Amino acid sequence: MIYIDKVHYAKDNNGNNLYIQNVKCTRDANVNATEECSKQVIIDFLKNNPGCVRTKYRLNYCFYVGEEVHVVDNKYLRTDANHIKSDNLENLPEY
Repeated sequence: MIYIDKVHYAKDNNGNNLYIQNVKCTRDANVNATEECSKQVIIDFLKNNPGCVRTKYRLNYCFYVGEEVHVVDNKYLRTDANHIKSDNLENLPEY
């Protein structure tokens, strides 16, 4: 299992988030993620390991496992599988 706890977005000229570029991930649900992975690495991993990527979040010094991450159109990372064509990990903190 891989856990994502932070995201980095590509931005337009006005500083608006365009799409997820990289994520911070770890295989341990109980520590801060320190490994940076490109979005494409996560997409490729999910192709071979469906259901093996989840979000996680920290609350009051404890980590909690969040939702399962899905790939839509081989391009977008989402925590719901409704096929809307955009990334939706916005609830995770940015780095």
